[in-house]
Amino acid sequence: MRLAVLTGLYVGVVVMAQVGTNKIVDVPLTGLVAPGGTFLIGIALSMIEIAHRTAETRRDGFLNAQMMVACGWVASAILAAYLAIHNVMSPSDPLFDRLAGTWRIVLASLLAFAVSETVDNSFGAYLRDRIHDAWRVVATNAISVPLDSVVFLFVAFGSLSFIKGQIVVKYAATVLVGVPLVLVLRRY
Repeated sequence: MRLAVLTGLYVGVVVMAQVGTNKIVDVPLTGLVAPGGTFLIGIALSMIEIAHRTAETRRDGFLNAQMMVACGWVASAILAAYLAIHNVMSPSDPLFDRLAGTWRIVLASLLAFAVSETVDNSFGAYLRDRIHDAWRVVATNAISVPLDSVVFLFVAFGSLSFIKGQIVVKYAATVLVGVPLVLVLRRY
């Protein structure tokens, strides 16, 4: 049951991040800019670490987390298909014209998550019970955040111009929300 609830939350965060990525926003207090969905990716990456604790063994925790990643990937693919259908159905509608690039953002997210979440999950499973959960979240995100950012930005925008904002926001979300979330949810 815990895994099902966690997977639902994870899928929701992933889909919200993709929708939010359609807008480039200012990163408060930094002078940087980043796609809006970036604020949720550090949280999504951290949620993978919670899944490692939904099973007794490191291997089963890895499999549970990988299943969550797969569910997020499928939900993202459904979102991409849904937006593509809307784009074709109403190409003269200004609202859907604005969403025309959304499929590329979702595709970029699919690729970035397939790579970064799998790396994050693999490293996190290895570190389970070897270091404290808070440090495990920080350590795995130290690798997966830049990886996710490079793959996503290159595919979505063909440029790495938002890389600084992406990395700052994802690390801030990891430390300010992801780590506390992992520590609180671990108790339940």
